[in-house]
Amino acid sequence: MRAVVTLVSLLLLGAQAQHEWSYSGKMGGLEEDLWPQEYPACGGHRQSPIDLQHNKVRFNPALKALNLTGYQEDHGDEFTMINNGHTVQINLPPTMRMMAPDGTEYVTKQMHYHWGGGSSEVSGSEHTIDGIRHVIEIHVVHYNAKYDSYDIAKDASDGLAVLAAFVEVGRRTGKMGQRTILRGLDIQDMLPRDLYHYYTYEGSLTTAPCTENVHWFVLADSVKLSRSQVWKLENSLLNFRNDTLHNDYRKTQPLHRRVVEANFQYFPNQREWALPAWEPFQDSDFLPLFLVVVGDPWQS
Repeated sequence: MRAVVTLVSLLLLGAQAQHEWSYSGKMGGLEEDLWPQEYPACGGHRQSPIDLQHNKVRFNPALKALNLTGYQEDHGDEFTMINNGHTVQINLPPTMRMMAPDGTEYVTKQMHYHWGGGSSEVSGSEHTIDGIRHVIEIHVVHYNAKYDSYDIAKDASDGLAVLAAFVEVGRRTGKMGQRTILRGLDIQDMLPRDLYHYYTYEGSLTTAPCTENVHWFVLADSVKLSRSQVWKLENSLLNFRNDTLHNDYRKTQPLHRRVVEANFQYFPNQREWALPAWEPFQDSDFLPLFLVVVGDPWQS
């Protein structure tokens, strides 16, 4: 990883600020089970995340590989990274784009993470596979390029797409509201090496207001990083109460009559496809990404 982190400012947005929603009532705001009361779409029939069950996934060999442009560039642009009280969010430039199999072009907006770490809960991905929850999940949020902006696209029926990947990453970002600036960020270097095999289905945002206009692409491969990095992310972010933010993921939702497709076939007791035996990243590979240079608390 060649991401170079430069601190531009640390802006506290108000540690006492309340959020309209939360994953747990203990964290303040409307707890997850009550979201539909304030956000009706959250009680709909096309909600995300879901459990990706192999015996219900339909193999579609016509699904082309996703075409990612601008992902692999060592951008000289600045990327704002912020603790928004729910997760770590990195705002991305519109030069990064994704072409879906149907030819729809999507513009990147931001990326963020979901993790576990609270009490006996270890893993925190939002999507599960055959009931198994992965350690962390990364979402790269896009909007349909035919709309002039994300603000317009977010309310359109075909407005959004999310590229999701199961990963194990981490680094400290500090208190809620704090932000820093990243330079020289290569987003593709943060994703799994296999970007060709994926699950896809029609769903929703996994946070309120849960609008049902998201085309999901969940990569089958995952990034494998060390347990120490995962622990650091799970225990480094603070919410508006200055409590450690744990379990920032939504429960899986019913599939109802939706169909999940994949461009690979699953064979029980075997790996889904032939992948080279990649070595896991070392701690030093990902640490610069989350390093706030005012003082790294993990250094002695």
